[in-house]
Amino acid sequence: MIPIQLTIEGLYSYQERQTINFANLTEAGLFGIFGSVGSGKSSILEAISFALYGETERLNMRDKRAYNMMNLKSNSSYIAFDFVNHENKLFRATRDFKRNSKKFEDVKPSSVTFYENKGGKWIPLDHSDAEKVIGLSYSNFKRTIIIPQGQFKEFLELGAADRTNMMKEIFNLQRFDLQNNVSNLNAKNRSELDQLQGELKGFEEIDEEHIRLQKENLKTEQQKFSDVKKRAPASF
Repeated sequence: MIPIQLTIEGLYSYQERQTINFANLTEAGLFGIFGSVGSGKSSILEAISFALYGETERLNMRDKRAYNMMNLKSNSSYIAFDFVNHENKLFRATRDFKRNSKKFEDVKPSSVTFYENKGGKWIPLDHSDAEKVIGLSYSNFKRTIIIPQGQFKEFLELGAADRTNMMKEIFNLQRFDLQNNVSNLNAKNRSELDQLQGELKGFEEIDEEHIRLQKENLKTEQQKFSDVKKRAPASF
């Protein structure tokens, strides 16, 4: 996933609408986000995570998350994140939430929409599942794309099975995993072999001597039929 542009409004310290263009930064290949404590560095990463998955690590209390994320001077929040996925397609994820005018602490998400840019036009998708778009579950996204502070150690200490599954998902290695295909093919071949072996059991007692005797019996029966046919009166 390559970030292209992020627009945020009413989120944490970003009361006014701000747009961050990543295009020039990503072209350089490597860039950093710097600033003093509380300047909003983590908010940028959190906005990306929330736009895609509706999840964040800093505030994982779902019942109060929207209220805590919204700027105290704002009555609404908006996030729009443009990015290119692993198939080099351009997408946009948008989320917004509004404050209840009659209850200050009542802030709830109101809409989420994913778009794909086709021919310069933003076409809404029929779902808002980021995993279908970028090919990563939220758990692996936060392990590899945005690693929360203090959790890099967890990333390094992943068990063998979790690490294998994560690498398969990140690099789409499932297409090289032939274990299931080979197992299914082996089971099919074994079933067909068992069936053929069952059919062949009926021929186990047949040998050259048995075939010779059967040929002699056939010859004898054919001679008998010929003799009977000669003695039979002609039919009119």
